[in-house]
Amino acid sequence: MFHMPVASHWRDWGFIQHSYLFVDYFFVLSGFVIAHAYANRLKSGRDAGRFMVRRFGRIWPLHLLVLGAFIGLELARLILHFDSAPPFTRDRSIEAIFTNLALIQAWHVHPYLTWNGPSWTLSAEWACYLIFAGLVLTAPKRFRWIGLVLAIIGGALVLSYARRWMNTTYDFAVPRAVYGFFLGCLLQGLWTRIPRLKGGAATALEVAAIVAACVFIGYAQGPITVAVTLIFVALIWVFAGEEGALSRVLDHPALVTLGRWSFAIYMVHMFILTVMMIVARKLDLVPVRRIDFGSVWLNDLFAVAMFGFIVAVAVVAHRLVEQPAQRMIDRWTKPKAA
Repeated sequence: MFHMPVASHWRDWGFIQHSYLFVDYFFVLSGFVIAHAYANRLKSGRDAGRFMVRRFGRIWPLHLLVLGAFIGLELARLILHFDSAPPFTRDRSIEAIFTNLALIQAWHVHPYLTWNGPSWTLSAEWACYLIFAGLVLTAPKRFRWIGLVLAIIGGALVLSYARRWMNTTYDFAVPRAVYGFFLGCLLQGLWTRIPRLKGGAATALEVAAIVAACVFIGYAQGPITVAVTLIFVALIWVFAGEEGALSRVLDHPALVTLGRWSFAIYMVHMFILTVMMIVARKLDLVPVRRIDFGSVWLNDLFAVAMFGFIVAVAVVAHRLVEQPAQRMIDRWTKPKAA
Protein backbone atom coordinates (compact mmCIF):
# COMPACT_ATOMS: atom_id res chain seq x y z
CA MET A 1 0.00 0.00 0.00
CA PHE A 2 2.99 2.31 0.56
CA HIS A 3 4.08 1.80 -3.04
CA MET A 4 0.61 1.76 -4.62
CA PRO A 5 0.04 5.01 -6.58
CA VAL A 6 -3.73 5.21 -6.10
CA ALA A 7 -5.55 8.21 -4.54
CA SER A 8 -7.24 6.10 -1.85
CA HIS A 9 -8.48 7.23 1.56
CA TRP A 10 -5.44 5.79 3.31
CA ARG A 11 -2.76 6.95 0.85
CA ASP A 12 -1.83 10.04 2.90
CA TRP A 13 -2.10 8.48 6.36
CA GLY A 14 1.15 8.85 8.28
CA PHE A 15 1.19 5.11 8.95
CA ILE A 16 1.16 4.35 5.20
CA GLN A 17 3.51 7.21 4.27
CA HIS A 18 6.09 5.96 6.80
CA SER A 19 5.63 2.26 6.09
CA TYR A 20 9.06 2.09 4.44
CA LEU A 21 10.22 1.60 8.04
CA PHE A 22 8.81 -1.93 8.07
CA VAL A 23 11.81 -2.95 5.98
CA ASP A 24 13.84 -2.62 9.17
CA TYR A 25 11.55 -5.10 10.91
CA PHE A 26 12.55 -7.52 8.15
CA PHE A 27 16.25 -6.88 8.75
CA VAL A 28 15.99 -7.47 12.52
CA LEU A 29 13.84 -10.56 12.08
CA SER A 30 16.21 -11.91 9.44
CA GLY A 31 19.20 -11.53 11.76
CA PHE A 32 17.30 -13.30 14.54
CA VAL A 33 16.22 -16.21 12.31
CA ILE A 34 19.58 -16.64 10.55
CA ALA A 35 21.47 -16.65 13.86
CA HIS A 36 18.97 -19.14 15.29
CA ALA A 37 19.37 -21.47 12.31
CA TYR A 38 23.07 -21.15 11.50
CA ALA A 39 25.12 -19.72 14.39
CA ASN A 40 26.16 -23.20 15.55
CA ARG A 41 26.29 -24.86 12.12
CA LEU A 42 29.04 -22.98 10.29
CA LYS A 43 32.18 -24.83 11.32
CA SER A 44 34.21 -24.80 8.11
CA GLY A 45 34.59 -23.07 4.78
CA ARG A 46 32.45 -25.79 3.23
CA ASP A 47 29.65 -25.09 5.71
CA ALA A 48 29.87 -21.38 4.93
CA GLY A 49 29.82 -22.08 1.20
CA ARG A 50 26.73 -24.24 1.60
CA PHE A 51 25.09 -21.50 3.67
CA MET A 52 25.80 -18.86 1.02
CA VAL A 53 24.52 -21.07 -1.80
CA ARG A 54 21.33 -21.77 0.13
CA ARG A 55 20.74 -18.10 0.92
CA PHE A 56 21.51 -17.03 -2.65
CA GLY A 57 19.19 -19.74 -3.92
CA ARG A 58 16.47 -18.55 -1.56
CA ILE A 59 16.34 -14.96 -2.82
CA TRP A 60 17.78 -15.02 -6.36
CA PRO A 61 15.30 -17.08 -8.46
CA LEU A 62 12.33 -14.76 -7.89
CA HIS A 63 14.64 -11.78 -8.25
CA LEU A 64 15.77 -13.15 -11.61
CA LEU A 65 12.16 -13.78 -12.70
CA VAL A 66 11.03 -10.23 -11.99
CA LEU A 67 14.21 -8.69 -13.40
CA GLY A 68 13.53 -10.66 -16.59
CA ALA A 69 9.96 -9.31 -16.64
CA PHE A 70 11.23 -5.74 -16.35
CA ILE A 71 13.76 -6.32 -19.12
CA GLY A 72 10.95 -7.75 -21.27
CA LEU A 73 8.89 -4.63 -20.61
CA GLU A 74 11.84 -2.50 -21.65
CA LEU A 75 12.28 -4.49 -24.87
CA ALA A 76 8.58 -3.94 -25.59
CA ARG A 77 9.11 -0.21 -25.02
CA LEU A 78 12.05 -0.30 -27.44
CA ILE A 79 10.09 -2.10 -30.15
CA LEU A 80 6.58 -0.70 -29.72
CA HIS A 81 7.34 2.85 -28.50
CA PHE A 82 4.25 2.78 -26.31
CA ASP A 83 5.39 5.79 -24.25
CA SER A 84 7.93 8.60 -24.36
CA ALA A 85 10.37 7.06 -21.84
CA PRO A 86 13.68 6.25 -23.58
CA PRO A 87 14.39 2.52 -23.15
CA PHE A 88 17.37 1.14 -21.25
CA THR A 89 18.37 4.45 -19.69
CA ARG A 90 19.02 5.73 -16.17
CA ASP A 91 17.51 3.33 -13.59
CA ARG A 92 16.84 0.84 -16.42
CA SER A 93 20.37 0.85 -17.82
CA ILE A 94 22.17 -2.13 -19.32
CA GLU A 95 24.99 -1.98 -16.75
CA ALA A 96 22.46 -2.08 -13.90
CA ILE A 97 21.27 -5.46 -15.17
CA PHE A 98 24.63 -6.95 -14.24
CA THR A 99 24.80 -5.36 -10.79
CA ASN A 100 21.28 -6.66 -10.13
CA LEU A 101 22.24 -10.14 -11.25
CA ALA A 102 25.15 -10.07 -8.79
CA LEU A 103 22.93 -8.58 -6.04
CA ILE A 104 25.28 -5.64 -5.49
CA GLN A 105 22.98 -2.92 -6.86
CA ALA A 106 22.46 -1.35 -3.41
CA TRP A 107 26.14 -1.30 -2.44
CA HIS A 108 26.42 2.41 -3.29
CA VAL A 109 27.24 1.65 -6.94
CA HIS A 110 24.30 3.54 -8.47
CA PRO A 111 22.93 7.01 -7.64
CA TYR A 112 19.34 5.70 -7.60
CA LEU A 113 17.29 2.54 -7.37
CA THR A 114 17.45 0.32 -10.45
CA TRP A 115 15.06 -2.05 -12.23
CA ASN A 116 12.89 -3.75 -9.59
CA GLY A 117 13.30 -1.07 -6.94
CA PRO A 118 12.33 -3.11 -3.84
CA SER A 119 15.09 -5.64 -4.61
CA TRP A 120 17.56 -3.24 -2.98
CA THR A 121 16.70 -5.03 0.26
CA LEU A 122 17.94 -8.34 -1.18
CA SER A 123 21.22 -6.69 -2.11
CA ALA A 124 21.64 -5.30 1.41
CA GLU A 125 20.62 -8.62 2.95
CA TRP A 126 23.15 -10.44 0.76
CA ALA A 127 25.89 -8.22 2.21
CA CYS A 128 24.72 -9.16 5.71
CA TYR A 129 24.91 -12.87 4.87
CA LEU A 130 28.50 -12.46 3.72
CA ILE A 131 29.48 -10.59 6.88
CA PHE A 132 27.60 -13.07 9.08
CA ALA A 133 29.33 -16.09 7.57
CA GLY A 134 32.75 -14.45 7.90
CA LEU A 135 32.18 -13.52 11.55
CA VAL A 136 30.82 -16.93 12.57
CA LEU A 137 33.78 -18.69 10.94
CA THR A 138 36.46 -16.44 12.40
CA ALA A 139 34.96 -15.60 15.81
CA PRO A 140 32.18 -18.10 16.60
CA LYS A 141 32.06 -17.22 20.32
CA ARG A 142 32.16 -13.46 19.87
CA PHE A 143 30.46 -12.87 16.54
CA ARG A 144 27.33 -11.38 18.14
CA TRP A 145 29.34 -8.79 20.07
CA ILE A 146 31.43 -7.93 17.03
CA GLY A 147 28.13 -7.71 15.15
CA LEU A 148 26.88 -5.29 17.82
CA VAL A 149 29.84 -3.00 17.08
CA LEU A 150 29.04 -3.21 13.37
CA ALA A 151 25.38 -2.47 14.12
CA ILE A 152 26.30 0.65 16.10
CA ILE A 153 28.57 1.79 13.26
CA GLY A 154 25.80 1.12 10.71
CA GLY A 155 23.23 3.07 12.71
CA ALA A 156 25.68 5.94 13.24
CA LEU A 157 26.43 6.11 9.50
CA VAL A 158 22.74 6.29 8.66
CA LEU A 159 22.10 8.91 11.34
CA SER A 160 25.10 11.02 10.31
CA TYR A 161 25.25 10.76 6.53
CA ALA A 162 22.04 9.41 4.99
CA ARG A 163 20.15 12.36 3.53
CA ARG A 164 16.74 11.03 4.59
CA TRP A 165 17.91 8.98 7.56
CA MET A 166 16.14 5.60 7.61
CA ASN A 167 14.48 6.25 4.28
CA THR A 168 17.76 5.34 2.60
CA THR A 169 18.09 2.64 -0.04
CA TYR A 170 20.70 2.57 -2.82
CA ASP A 171 23.32 4.63 -0.92
CA PHE A 172 23.32 3.61 2.76
CA ALA A 173 21.35 0.40 2.34
CA VAL A 174 24.11 -1.86 3.67
CA PRO A 175 24.75 0.14 6.88
CA ARG A 176 20.98 0.29 7.42
CA ALA A 177 20.67 -3.47 6.98
CA VAL A 178 23.73 -4.26 9.13
CA TYR A 179 22.26 -2.11 11.90
CA GLY A 180 19.09 -4.19 12.07
CA PHE A 181 20.47 -7.60 11.09
CA PHE A 182 23.17 -7.78 13.74
CA LEU A 183 20.94 -6.42 16.49
CA GLY A 184 18.66 -9.31 15.53
CA CYS A 185 21.61 -11.71 15.87
CA LEU A 186 22.42 -10.33 19.31
CA LEU A 187 18.79 -10.56 20.41
CA GLN A 188 18.70 -14.21 19.35
CA GLY A 189 21.67 -14.96 21.59
CA LEU A 190 20.09 -13.22 24.59
CA TRP A 191 16.35 -13.78 24.32
CA THR A 192 16.21 -17.14 26.12
CA ARG A 193 18.04 -15.60 29.09
CA ILE A 194 15.55 -12.77 29.54
CA PRO A 195 12.51 -13.67 31.69
CA ARG A 196 9.20 -13.53 29.83
CA LEU A 197 5.68 -12.87 30.97
CA LYS A 198 2.95 -15.51 30.74
CA GLY A 199 -0.80 -15.58 30.14
CA GLY A 200 -2.72 -12.32 30.32
CA ALA A 201 0.40 -10.30 31.10
CA ALA A 202 2.05 -11.63 27.94
CA THR A 203 -1.03 -10.70 25.91
CA ALA A 204 -1.01 -7.17 27.36
CA LEU A 205 2.68 -6.83 26.50
CA GLU A 206 2.02 -8.01 22.93
CA VAL A 207 -0.78 -5.47 22.49
CA ALA A 208 1.38 -2.71 23.97
CA ALA A 209 4.29 -3.62 21.67
CA ILE A 210 2.07 -3.54 18.57
CA VAL A 211 0.47 -0.23 19.54
CA ALA A 212 3.85 1.35 20.33
CA ALA A 213 5.32 0.24 16.99
CA CYS A 214 2.31 1.48 15.00
CA VAL A 215 2.19 4.84 16.79
CA PHE A 216 5.93 5.34 16.28
CA ILE A 217 5.71 4.51 12.57
CA GLY A 218 2.67 6.74 12.15
CA TYR A 219 4.42 9.82 13.52
CA ALA A 220 8.19 9.33 13.26
CA GLN A 221 10.05 11.62 10.90
CA GLY A 222 13.62 12.83 10.55
CA PRO A 223 16.54 11.54 12.66
CA ILE A 224 14.26 9.83 15.23
CA THR A 225 13.36 7.23 12.57
CA VAL A 226 16.73 5.58 13.27
CA ALA A 227 15.24 4.41 16.60
CA VAL A 228 12.68 2.24 14.78
CA THR A 229 15.16 -0.64 14.70
CA LEU A 230 15.31 -0.66 18.51
CA ILE A 231 11.51 -0.75 18.64
CA PHE A 232 11.51 -3.73 16.29
CA VAL A 233 14.11 -5.49 18.46
CA ALA A 234 11.72 -5.13 21.40
CA LEU A 235 8.75 -6.24 19.27
CA ILE A 236 10.52 -9.39 18.11
CA TRP A 237 11.64 -10.18 21.66
CA VAL A 238 8.01 -9.91 22.82
CA PHE A 239 6.65 -12.20 20.11
CA ALA A 240 9.51 -14.71 19.95
CA GLY A 241 8.24 -16.35 23.12
CA GLU A 242 4.73 -16.87 21.64
CA GLU A 243 3.18 -16.62 25.09
CA GLY A 244 0.22 -14.29 24.45
CA ALA A 245 -3.12 -14.41 22.68
CA LEU A 246 -1.90 -12.34 19.70
CA SER A 247 0.78 -14.93 19.04
CA ARG A 248 -1.91 -17.58 18.86
CA VAL A 249 -3.88 -15.44 16.40
CA LEU A 250 -0.76 -15.07 14.24
CA ASP A 251 -0.49 -18.85 14.15
CA HIS A 252 -3.76 -19.07 12.22
CA PRO A 253 -3.21 -21.12 9.02
CA ALA A 254 -4.45 -18.27 6.79
CA LEU A 255 -1.90 -15.85 8.21
CA VAL A 256 0.87 -18.45 8.10
CA THR A 257 0.06 -19.06 4.45
CA LEU A 258 0.05 -15.34 3.68
CA GLY A 259 3.44 -15.13 5.36
CA ARG A 260 4.69 -17.95 3.16
CA TRP A 261 3.62 -15.95 0.11
CA SER A 262 4.97 -12.65 1.43
CA PHE A 263 8.37 -12.79 -0.29
CA ALA A 264 6.73 -13.41 -3.66
CA ILE A 265 4.27 -10.57 -3.00
CA TYR A 266 7.17 -8.29 -2.20
CA MET A 267 9.08 -9.27 -5.33
CA VAL A 268 6.31 -9.08 -7.96
CA HIS A 269 4.28 -6.09 -6.81
CA MET A 270 6.41 -3.32 -8.29
CA PHE A 271 6.33 -4.83 -11.79
CA ILE A 272 2.52 -5.07 -11.65
CA LEU A 273 2.23 -1.50 -10.36
CA THR A 274 4.57 -0.28 -13.11
CA VAL A 275 2.45 -1.87 -15.83
CA MET A 276 -0.67 -0.55 -14.12
CA MET A 277 0.70 3.01 -14.24
CA ILE A 278 1.61 2.72 -17.93
CA VAL A 279 -1.94 1.61 -18.76
CA ALA A 280 -3.48 4.28 -16.47
CA ARG A 281 -1.51 7.05 -18.18
CA LYS A 282 -2.76 5.83 -21.58
CA LEU A 283 -6.31 6.07 -20.22
CA ASP A 284 -5.71 9.54 -18.71
CA LEU A 285 -6.35 8.30 -15.17
CA VAL A 286 -3.24 9.88 -13.62
CA PRO A 287 -3.93 13.60 -13.08
CA VAL A 288 -1.21 14.12 -10.43
CA ARG A 289 1.14 11.13 -10.13
CA ARG A 290 -1.64 8.90 -8.74
CA ILE A 291 -4.43 6.93 -10.35
CA ASP A 292 -7.72 8.68 -9.71
CA PHE A 293 -11.15 7.61 -11.01
CA GLY A 294 -12.77 10.76 -9.64
CA SER A 295 -14.22 8.99 -6.59
CA VAL A 296 -12.12 8.17 -3.57
CA TRP A 297 -14.37 5.17 -2.78
CA LEU A 298 -13.86 3.81 -6.29
CA ASN A 299 -10.13 4.38 -5.80
CA ASP A 300 -10.31 2.35 -2.59
CA LEU A 301 -12.01 -0.54 -4.36
CA PHE A 302 -9.46 -0.42 -7.15
CA ALA A 303 -6.55 -0.46 -4.68
CA VAL A 304 -7.99 -3.46 -2.84
CA ALA A 305 -8.61 -5.26 -6.15
CA MET A 306 -5.03 -4.56 -7.24
CA PHE A 307 -3.76 -5.93 -3.96
CA GLY A 308 -5.77 -9.10 -4.56
CA PHE A 309 -4.41 -9.38 -8.08
CA ILE A 310 -0.85 -8.94 -6.81
CA VAL A 311 -1.37 -11.73 -4.27
CA ALA A 312 -2.77 -14.02 -6.99
CA VAL A 313 0.26 -13.42 -9.24
CA ALA A 314 2.56 -13.90 -6.26
CA VAL A 315 0.99 -17.28 -5.46
CA VAL A 316 1.68 -18.45 -9.02
CA ALA A 317 5.29 -17.21 -8.80
CA HIS A 318 5.68 -18.87 -5.40
CA ARG A 319 4.46 -22.25 -6.64
CA LEU A 320 6.10 -22.27 -10.07
CA VAL A 321 9.42 -20.59 -9.29
CA GLU A 322 10.13 -20.05 -5.59
CA GLN A 323 9.22 -23.51 -4.27
CA PRO A 324 10.85 -25.53 -7.10
CA ALA A 325 14.02 -23.45 -6.79
CA GLN A 326 14.12 -24.07 -3.03
CA ARG A 327 13.73 -27.81 -3.52
CA MET A 328 16.49 -27.83 -6.14
CA ILE A 329 18.89 -25.86 -3.92
CA ASP A 330 18.08 -28.16 -0.99
CA ARG A 331 19.04 -31.18 -3.09
CA TRP A 332 22.26 -29.55 -4.26
CA THR A 333 23.37 -28.53 -0.80
CA LYS A 334 22.24 -31.53 1.21
CA PRO A 335 25.30 -32.82 3.13
CA LYS A 336 26.46 -36.21 1.95
CA ALA A 337 26.06 -39.06 4.39
CA ALA A 338 29.30 -40.13 6.08
